[in-house]
Amino acid sequence: MSNLGSVPINHTANPAAKPHRDLFKNKGPEQTVSCSTQQLNSLKTARKLSQDLVRWMRWQTESDQPESDSVQTLKLDLGGVDRLSSVGVNELIEINRKARKLGVKLILTEVGEAVQEVFAVTRLERMFHVVESDSGENRSLDPA
Repeated sequence: MSNLGSVPINHTANPAAKPHRDLFKNKGPEQTVSCSTQQLNSLKTARKLSQDLVRWMRWQTESDQPESDSVQTLKLDLGGVDRLSSVGVNELIEINRKARKLGVKLILTEVGEAVQEVFAVTRLERMFHVVESDSGENRSLDPA
């Protein structure tokens, strides 16, 4: 199951609903979400993950009061993803597109060799910001 911070994403929530404030307790400049192969490659679960992440990003960036100009960051830990289907690729592209639109920096971490190969073959490696978590170094940079 994915987590936003330490709070599990509610996979039974209505995707059109506003985010439940108790579910998204961890409002802050950076959150990490882990996902699995099954979660990212199944159409139903990948869409749900994408919807939950977009709701979090919208809630994170909505401004009731003027706040600091700190960039909101969402780290997507792909350490549990050992293969990537077209469903997973499409959802990652969609999550990235919406993150950019909302001004959220999406960072992919723990990207395995099989996923890196998919990115290389599809020429998507330039689209995503990938960081090695143990060294903190960039492997490929977001073009924006």
